[in-house]
Amino acid sequence: MIGPEEGFQDDETARFPDGVNLARLLPPITRKPCIVGIDGRSGAGKTTLTDQLAEVLRRSHDVVVFRLEDLYPGWDGLVRGMGMYFSEVLEPLRRGADAHWTAWDWLTNEPGTPRLTRTAEIVLVEGVGACHREARALLDTSVWVELPTAQRRQRALARDGGAYDAHWDEWAAQEAEYLAGDPVWEAADIILPGPSLEPSTAPERETP
Repeated sequence: MIGPEEGFQDDETARFPDGVNLARLLPPITRKPCIVGIDGRSGAGKTTLTDQLAEVLRRSHDVVVFRLEDLYPGWDGLVRGMGMYFSEVLEPLRRGADAHWTAWDWLTNEPGTPRLTRTAEIVLVEGVGACHREARALLDTSVWVELPTAQRRQRALARDGGAYDAHWDEWAAQEAEYLAGDPVWEAADIILPGPSLEPSTAPERETP
């Protein structure tokens, strides 16, 4: 269990990118659930970071992961999805309650099945908008993952097997609008370069 003065397990095998120890970057936990938000533009490496962090923390803690991409209502639904995430997922979890929400069916482009995200000792919330302005007040730690546009695009399009190609520009425009009014990296507790950059390389800050 994690007490008021204890932090995350220090594990040298958790690295993102090489040489960056994830567990040591996170501050001591002062309340439960401890909610960590991981934000960044599409293809930056948020999912990779979340998966690595969850794998390490689950060795000694009860960890739940929520991914915003399961909730966004379609390719034009970033802002609406951020609002749904705040009210349907983040607020209940912050109270220590389970979150009940409806997944989005990306194949039929309509609401899918009801889902439940249970509360836990540690909750990782990951996706574009995870650390938006309203959400930050309910998070214990906010993480921004950054990677140049060309590398992000290459990673995202390769990952989704062509399904994303026709929607990249539309989604990128929504990200840019969101970040123009809410530059998350300026308020983030931790900023990390994406997985294809060397840890000593400072990422190029994009202006939305």
